Amino acid sequence: MMTNFADQFQTSSSPVERLTILVFIAAIVIGNVCVFVTYFIRTKGTHWTQIFILAMSFIDLFIGSFVLPMRFMSAYSGQSMTSHLCIALVIGENCAMAAVLYAIGLLNCVRIYEIFGRTSSTITKRSLIVIIILLSWIIFFLFYGIPYMTNYSNYLRTTSSNNITHYCVSYMTSIYHPKWMEIIEVIVIFGIPILLTLTSIAYLTRLLCKPRPKFQKTEKIEKKKYQEYVQITWHVYILSFTFLSLWLPWIILKITLFFIYTYPIQQALQITYYILIFKCVLFPLIYAATNPSFRGTFAIYKHRRVLMSN
Repeated sequence: MMTNFADQFQTSSSPVERLTILVFIAAIVIGNVCVFVTYFIRTKGTHWTQIFILAMSFIDLFIGSFVLPMRFMSAYSGQSMTSHLCIALVIGENCAMAAVLYAIGLLNCVRIYEIFGRTSSTITKRSLIVIIILLSWIIFFLFYGIPYMTNYSNYLRTTSSNNITHYCVSYMTSIYHPKWMEIIEVIVIFGIPILLTLTSIAYLTRLLCKPRPKFQKTEKIEKKKYQEYVQITWHVYILSFTFLSLWLPWIILKITLFFIYTYPIQQALQITYYILIFKCVLFPLIYAATNPSFRGTFAIYKHRRVLMSN
């Protein structure tokens, strides 16, 4: 376990980096608020994919409205953070990251189950998905919350001169975990959902590469069902592939830092952290592009803007 590694961390005072975080905050909040408005106005919540979209949008909104503003204040405003606020930030960020990982993994699992089972979306299935998502959030809070709250002194790094907490600018290094927590985090928090995502992406790629079947003019219902099947599969595939592309570098460095403590790795982790956060900006655009309900709402908004301009 590392004892003074966090003291080597240096925050950047680059105006470009500050502006980037502010742009991220604005884009994440605006984009995900639009997702919520669209969900409650345009959609009826009849399909299980919309439950996952709403759950991931809620997590992204939490990151954009709480995690990033707190990190900005701690790193660039010169204001110190209380130990309680710092611990709340660390617990919330860790739980949010774990929840996103499992939301993507579960999204792929449910899609593959639906393909194999050939079942339609039902209220019971949607209720079960909501219960599983909420239960996973509670488990993540207990997993991260209890160790952090009971041993918070091990996670806070302060300077001897002005007693300002510096841990909150370490960008999810979490280098003071007990050994048992490191092993569980690597296997359960990162390993299992990433393995599920990789396996499901490979399987969905195989399905999407199959030749399109030829339908007769009298098979309109079958053709429509096939189009819906392909549309949902592409929707899940694009979300998963985008997520994996943006998150995998950070996850690899995060796991590496558990075993190899070097300052260059921590600097690289900070860079990949921004790439990871870019997912929160990009996902609302993907929702709008691949989901008819969201795409229709944005089209209506654009049409009204054109009419008002005219």
